[in-house]
Amino acid sequence: MIYTVLELGDLGIRVGKNPSIDRSVIFFDPERIVIGHNVRIDCWSILSAGQEGISIGRNVHIGASSFVFGGGGQVILSDFSGLSARVSLFTATDDYSEGYLTNPTVPEDYKKIRRGPIILGPHALIGTGSVVLPGVRLARGCSVGAMSLVHTDVGEYEVVFGAPFRVIGRRDGKRMSQLEQDYLAKEGKLD
Repeated sequence: MIYTVLELGDLGIRVGKNPSIDRSVIFFDPERIVIGHNVRIDCWSILSAGQEGISIGRNVHIGASSFVFGGGGQVILSDFSGLSARVSLFTATDDYSEGYLTNPTVPEDYKKIRRGPIILGPHALIGTGSVVLPGVRLARGCSVGAMSLVHTDVGEYEVVFGAPFRVIGRRDGKRMSQLEQDYLAKEGKLD
């Protein structure tokens, strides 16, 4: 079963046409979430928006059991980007070095927290089980391999893998752009 557009609107989510969002998806601060056309969010995922919100473009897929935590900054999933199953995006994380205290039960004065937005450019993909840390930009068309740790930016059309990741290849950006144009022309852009 999936949410209807009306139900999503009643939650406070601004949503485009043709969403396919499983009813098991949990939203925190849904009024700070914007979802574009043709978005699919699979079962058991969590979207937790912070002050700066979560913005999901058109034709975005979020795989099962993925977690998007926006408490430390904005999250942008641009058009045609995607998260495979069990991907975790963290816009805030405790700094475990230098002897600071950690975890949400401890007041801010005793912790050192790293915060920053996470931005996925158009066609950026993240493989299953990967983790993205605060302040990371994944440029247009890049691809992160499964089980990777992304702690710094990834360049346009780069294919990366590992923990920490390393560049292992490149995607064909010209072909990707042409296929996007063909698709949007055929679909009438759904504007």
